[in-house]
Amino acid sequence: MVIRKFDHDVVFLSDTRLLKNRCLNLKYVLNMMGCLTVDFTNDCSGLLLFWNNNVSVDLLSYSPRHIDVIVESPIEKFHFSGIYGYADANLKFKTWELIDQLSISSYLSWLIGGDLNEILSNNEKQGG
Repeated sequence: MVIRKFDHDVVFLSDTRLLKNRCLNLKYVLNMMGCLTVDFTNDCSGLLLFWNNNVSVDLLSYSPRHIDVIVESPIEKFHFSGIYGYADANLKFKTWELIDQLSISSYLSWLIGGDLNEILSNNEKQGG
């Protein structure tokens, strides 16, 4: 499994389609110390944030579309937002509104990860 192979300190997963109890089992399988979960809903398919004991994580906010935290290690502290963007073209503006709202929650260096469901041009797209 990639997560074990590279020994990441923080891992964000989106579109998990997992219930909370299954997510907690995965935490132990991956040998992670902490876990935040957002269960899947009709609108969104679930979010997970894992971290190991090399870092501490402080939750700022969450929704079915994001988990926003401050991550602190012995050498750095930064703002992380894991996002699962809207796939529907008519709702994509909501993803960017969310990013705009999250941008004001910290003065620290900011890392955004996840699936924004955005492409720069149609040649990046595969499938329907």
